[in-house]
Amino acid sequence: MKIFRDPITHFVLIGLLLLGLNHFWNVWQGEQGRTIRVSAAEIDRLGKIWAGTAGRLPTGEDQQQIIDQYVQEEMLVREAERLGLSDGDTIIRRRLAQKMDFLVSDDATANDPTDAELERWFEDHRERFAAPEMRSFTHVYFSPEKHGSRIEAAAETARTRLQSGAEWKSLGDPFIQKRSYAAVPEREVARLFGPKFATDIFKLGADQWSEPVGSAFGLHLVRIEAIDSAAQAQFASIRNEVLVAWQDEQRSNGKRAALKKLIGSYEVIIEKK
Repeated sequence: MKIFRDPITHFVLIGLLLLGLNHFWNVWQGEQGRTIRVSAAEIDRLGKIWAGTAGRLPTGEDQQQIIDQYVQEEMLVREAERLGLSDGDTIIRRRLAQKMDFLVSDDATANDPTDAELERWFEDHRERFAAPEMRSFTHVYFSPEKHGSRIEAAAETARTRLQSGAEWKSLGDPFIQKRSYAAVPEREVARLFGPKFATDIFKLGADQWSEPVGSAFGLHLVRIEAIDSAAQAQFASIRNEVLVAWQDEQRSNGKRAALKKLIGSYEVIIEKK
């Protein structure tokens, strides 16, 4: 028929065909967009996140709540995307980046080492597992509010009396914390009195009253009662602790390598102002 040889007819038929294909494509896409699949891998990932927060593995009821929450979140995300709410949203970008960061970290997890490999790693990092030196000490406190510019003179006078056998409890000013401490590491002393005080008293010898030592509170005369030297750890007794540290290091190294590889697959262009 002549009508089917007309170029205009061809144009109209092609247009109708394209409209039909577009309609069926949109329908198919809509059906796909209305299907939420929760894979076993996703359930396992969500369970790990939940356990990390709760401190225990999820029960059957917990797992169902985890899945319900995921389905609800997935539905809300898709509806937001349909409305274009995610465009340019910084919070959503960060959330997606955090999720990808988790996936990269999970993929970077290494297999457990053999005992021989773990022990070699322990020997290379032995200082990380040594028990710190600890000190027991007594101190006599002098308040800057009470003594003002004469605080050093007051401390020196008290030190002379202590060296002559005076009872330490009868000297100095009231102190907000304890006046005697037993077996505390340097980091704890730094937390209580300040880092300089901790550094200074960990240089002192035992059984004698020090010269005035400054802290965040004022001045102190300090006597070291006992020194517990740093103890070297033995691999067999702390194997599990060593394994956790090894895994953390391997995971961190693997994550850095994975991120470097991912970034290397992108072209980064920084526009100048």
